Formats: sequence, C-alpha cells, structure tokens
Amino acid sequence: MKEMMYRMAAMQPVEIDPASVRRPRRRNVRISDDPQSVAARRRRERISERIRILQRLVPGGTKLDTASMLEEAVRYVKYLKRQIRLLETTSDRAAASDHHIPPCSSAADGLGGFLGFGIGTAAAAAAAADGVHVGVLK
Repeated sequence: MKEMMYRMAAMQPVEIDPASVRRPRRRNVRISDDPQSVAARRRRERISERIRILQRLVPGGTKLDTASMLEEAVRYVKYLKRQIRLLETTSDRAAASDHHIPPCSSAADGLGGFLGFGIGTAAAAAAAADGVHVGVLK
C-alpha cells in the first residue's frame, strides 16, 4: 500500500514555491526587538517553512505530526534511492547491450543526485530507444 502511494507521489511535479506555503496566523503577541530573539525567531520561521514544504512533498505528510512526517520522509527518500538504483541498473544494462553507451559512474551522475530529478545520458539513451523523450541535465 505504501509503495503504491510512493509511486503515485514520485510522479507528481516537485515545483513548490515557498511563497505558496501558508504561514500560521499569530494571535496578539508582543514581538521582542532583542537581536538574539529576532535571530532565533527568523531561524524558527525558516525551519517551520521547510517543514511545511517537506510535508507537501512527502506522501500523506500533511496528515502527520512533525516527528511522524520526518520518519515518513526518511522512508520515502530511501524508497526513491532504491528506485534510482533500479532505474540505473535497468537502463545501464539496456544501454550497454543495445547501444554500447558506457554506464553512469554514480547515482548523482545517473539521475541528477538527491532531489535533482535530472536524468543521465545512459538512462536517456535507454528511454529514447523506447520512444520516450527526456532531457539530459548535467
């Protein structure tokens, strides 16, 4: 069940504009002018914004508390890494046997690295052989 949810989420676009993430409203609270408090508040706001973005990226993340969502994010990233390895080995084998293209040297070269969502030359060649158009990012 989780894998199906991960597969569906992996196919969704990843473009999330930080400005589109809703910030919670504050009640009547006096805000301190102390430089240390201002810096700490800015840091907390940045962390909260990144957590909200991550919640939108992780399947089911908006329905979980922060700790559970972070655990789910770890599982999701591990799943995506397994998918990258699977795609690389599949495309490298197909490319090496059909097109004599040297395989990618690493996961970062092959699919653009962590959350880069690019696709490497060997994977692009294999996809092109199947009639799929992909752009190669380096």
